[in-house]
Amino acid sequence: MERIESRENARIKEYGKLAISRKHRDQSGKFVLEGIKLLGEAVRCGLQTEQVFVTESCFSSHSELEELVAGKKNVFLISDAVESRISQSQSPQGVYAVCKKLDKPQNLDTIDSNGSYLALWDLQDPGNVGTIIRGADAMGLNGIFLSRNCCDLYNLKTIRAAMGSLFRVPVYLVDMASFLKESKLRSYAAVVTPNALPVTKVDFRGAVTVIGNEGNGLSDEQAASCTERITIPMLGNAESLNAAMAATILMWEMARAAL
Repeated sequence: MERIESRENARIKEYGKLAISRKHRDQSGKFVLEGIKLLGEAVRCGLQTEQVFVTESCFSSHSELEELVAGKKNVFLISDAVESRISQSQSPQGVYAVCKKLDKPQNLDTIDSNGSYLALWDLQDPGNVGTIIRGADAMGLNGIFLSRNCCDLYNLKTIRAAMGSLFRVPVYLVDMASFLKESKLRSYAAVVTPNALPVTKVDFRGAVTVIGNEGNGLSDEQAASCTERITIPMLGNAESLNAAMAATILMWEMARAAL
């Protein structure tokens, strides 16, 4: 394997640019990830890894890496100094990869008219989005719709929070208002309103449930784009739930219907 010692190496500078710039990720069609687990998930899901950077200590202490990079040409050993430049986490993991983006947006013709879906309208926290994608994978949802103003799907924080689920769960990037108007799925606006339909009485099959922005939830206009309004009944004193927490409860209700 070729060794990279310089922090100014062109490949290293390109990795750094992809790590921090959404615009560059969009223009290049590439994204980056960190860690053996995420690299393994990417390889198993058939993602195209264009470059892999590994520290010598990591390569020598993790035998599974040899199998993960077998047959790949662009695998580089990097020094600790180089790793300190490209790592975006507080605890560097020794493995970094440049991957080709998934084929997003997915074709809306693949939507299952009897499936259960979640829609995220203008969520801005990448940790929330990644956590929700992971939950969708665990609960067996048919897919997730993201509005075009959501945070970047390929933000490293989103990727880390999704823990590989991003590579498995169908994600559709849509103009949300137009999609809800034109879709054949029933649509439920998740709101904090006592007179909305309790989630325990909702049939989520053939439907999409819409969650709004972390700070403001769904606006009246956004909620009006949906077929019906639903709510999670709360017996305590909290006024509302974190977006990821609310999504988890809703996804469990979707899954429970299939049990």
